[in-house]
Amino acid sequence: MTDPPADLSSTFKNLLPRVHLVGAGPGDPGLLTQKGAQLLSTADVILYDHLVPLELLDLASPAALLIDVGKIRNHPVMTQQEIEATMIDHARQGRIVVRLKGGDPFMFGRGGEEAQALQKAGIPFAVVPGISSPIAVPAYAGVPVTHRDFNSRLVILTGHDNPSVWSDNDLASLALPNQTIVVLMGVMYMKQFAKRLVHAGLPKETPALIVRWGTTARQESFETPLGDLENFLEENPVSPPAILLIGEVVRVRSEIGWVHRLPLFGKRILLTRERERSEELGRMFETLGASVVSCPTVSIIPALSENFDTALSHLKEYAWLVFLSPNGVRHFFRELSRRHWDLRVLAGLRIFSMGSSTTEALSSVGILPDASPESSHGAGVVNAFAAFSLPDRSKILLVRGDRGSGVIPEGLKKLGHDVDTIGVYENILPEIPPYKRERLNTFIEDHSIDLAIYYSPSAFTGLCELFPELLPRIMSIPSLAIGPTTKAALEKGPASTILLSRLPTNSGILEAALDFLSPMGNNSGGFGRSNTTASSSEESTFNNEEQVSP
Repeated sequence: MTDPPADLSSTFKNLLPRVHLVGAGPGDPGLLTQKGAQLLSTADVILYDHLVPLELLDLASPAALLIDVGKIRNHPVMTQQEIEATMIDHARQGRIVVRLKGGDPFMFGRGGEEAQALQKAGIPFAVVPGISSPIAVPAYAGVPVTHRDFNSRLVILTGHDNPSVWSDNDLASLALPNQTIVVLMGVMYMKQFAKRLVHAGLPKETPALIVRWGTTARQESFETPLGDLENFLEENPVSPPAILLIGEVVRVRSEIGWVHRLPLFGKRILLTRERERSEELGRMFETLGASVVSCPTVSIIPALSENFDTALSHLKEYAWLVFLSPNGVRHFFRELSRRHWDLRVLAGLRIFSMGSSTTEALSSVGILPDASPESSHGAGVVNAFAAFSLPDRSKILLVRGDRGSGVIPEGLKKLGHDVDTIGVYENILPEIPPYKRERLNTFIEDHSIDLAIYYSPSAFTGLCELFPELLPRIMSIPSLAIGPTTKAALEKGPASTILLSRLPTNSGILEAALDFLSPMGNNSGGFGRSNTTASSSEESTFNNEEQVSP
């Protein structure tokens, strides 16, 4: 019997792909494939087109090296040869590389060339297809590219070539009945293309649809008969990114168009916490059509106050242990675990929870609180203790962070209680990745955030400290506070428009946001042009295939 090779693991490792060509999809971050998301989360190096949805970079490991390869039309940061050399260099150093490309790597995206370069260099690679814009953008505009009542052929072509040099045979094949034509990257030659198709025999009344910023919150659509397209573009100039769709299937749009019906379509909402902690709420907003930007404006780190050890050694002396936040719960029990203590040290103590989120955190460690306030804010805590049937004087231990106000301890002292406070965490400014800082800076400057949601006073002050040069713009953003304490911080700011969530829960936040934003209508402009115009700086943050140079 032959012994197995001693270096089986290294042999196996050498067979695995070192580079993955991953399609980022057409613009909506939610259209990334599961396999693409998994690879982004584990990659050592990510080479991304400057125009890919930047939300996808949030999936990367904090240790990953992110390289903007700058695939902006006619203005590359790297040449194609430099991109290929960079991939090969990192792969040869033993790193797992993701080449993140707009749309699908093999749909007018030069992925085939990159695969050939990797094969020639002897680098194992894999391809993860992406949802491609010729299919996705029409679907988001309410048009199926195939429909048995209207077409039996689908033609996808790039519009980089001047139609004036096309042969009569080429045009005759495009002017056939019963087909749908999708033109990518065709803004420059749309007028000439329409004119030549009509001249080749395609009826003037054939429906044509232009879709800009497809599958994103900036999507807008323009419908006109093919024969009128030239005049329409003279009166309504269109800039990239745009797709031209020609064919009878466009008529179905009036029946099945769906994006423009979403109540928050086109609205941009800022959530001032980590994406993973706001994932459920973010999905709710996105389902209603909003574009969500998640950015932590405060970072929580473990930090014990000087009196922590003393208080912990005298726990038996307290009647109540009061938790004022989920972070307080997490870091308090983290410290107990570090000392190899368990829940028995809390025997005899009554547990008070600040609200539903804190109660959920307590439940995760096996504790059901004895009480919580009717309203989750400082005055609510004091009012709850005022209503208890307690001895004239009891000892209370508050667990909190480093930025708490004096409302609760002072209020409890006025009720006659002996109050101690311990800190178990600190709020510090987070490190914002350059790509996210650049994006937020643009959104704030352009007044393109429709609502900012603040989870604490620190979240608001953190945003102000991260972008001190944009304070007037930040104050002008409509702001939603999850509780009165946060609302007071916004008023002190002073923010110009302040909303208050009835409950500090996802459903409460969503309800307050809908109450405020829905009466304004969404940004679809009905069924055509968006009510908002993208700035040139914002256009440089979007990607799909039709913007990538051939």
